[in-house]
Amino acid sequence: MSYIVFKLNVQPNILLNYKENNEIKYLLSRVIPHAFQSVLQVKEYNGLYELIPEQNDEQDFHNLFKDLENDTVQLFNLYKQVLLNYKNKNEIHYSEEFLTLNETCMSTRRSLESKFPGIIKAYEVISDERVDQSAKIEAESKVGTGITHLRKFYKIKLYLEKHKEDNVINSLNLKSYYNPNTEHILVESTSEIAALNYISALVKLVNNSNSANRHIGKININPIYESISLEGEYSEISYVIVYPNGNPPLDRFNILKEAEAKEVESKLLGADGKLLKNEPIKKFLENEAKQGYLKSVTSKGKNILKKIRVLKKIDETS
Repeated sequence: MSYIVFKLNVQPNILLNYKENNEIKYLLSRVIPHAFQSVLQVKEYNGLYELIPEQNDEQDFHNLFKDLENDTVQLFNLYKQVLLNYKNKNEIHYSEEFLTLNETCMSTRRSLESKFPGIIKAYEVISDERVDQSAKIEAESKVGTGITHLRKFYKIKLYLEKHKEDNVINSLNLKSYYNPNTEHILVESTSEIAALNYISALVKLVNNSNSANRHIGKININPIYESISLEGEYSEISYVIVYPNGNPPLDRFNILKEAEAKEVESKLLGADGKLLKNEPIKKFLENEAKQGYLKSVTSKGKNILKKIRVLKKIDETS
């Protein structure tokens, strides 16, 4: 059995309020479980709190997706007609039917993305080239209307077919535990992506609840990383660090505290375009990552590889 480890962080105004009243332990052991209880079932388990969300209706997704697929197939046929007309007559004409259907498809797809946010992963995993080849989409730069939806829809369709283990439709269909001693969320899963999808859905569930927000405000939950991979050469690295729940001794957090900011985004640039020295950056980022304060790290928009901590068993120290 594997448990993927995440760190829960509350907003600075919430944390400072409980700190000023010497009630941090009360916040962690009582208030946060109570906030979770307003959006899901919570059951005490050997010093931990098992989080039991209500499951999404997968059939609801499939019904909505099927309706969207029918509209998208129709849109695809109309798109091919526009493309053919452009090739034959060098004219571009979008019928009212085409434009209306394109808006309907995009609106329906966005609704699905909102209700089932895990499907957005398809846009990262599957390239335009791959989906064009798979779905036989012929792209023409001057015939741009409709292509965005067609690519996004068929990326989702291909992703659901090829990455079933990512559990994107019913992302909350995993078992997890909140540990008030470490502020960790421990997700039982063998799939890192499935666990990340679960956490994304859990954060959305809590942050969309007025009842939960009254107790703990908006939260974020970051992975606890074991290591950061900086094997390549970088001229720039961007990273985001959230406001820490602990008591960090370093001055870099003072501005977060004084401004009551939830996170800080920084970018390191090599002098005069020169490459950065990886080792001090790796040391700094890994220290934040192991405490659950590193939200993201990228280079020119591309994610830098990170290894999330995985445990084989859990207890009150996990």
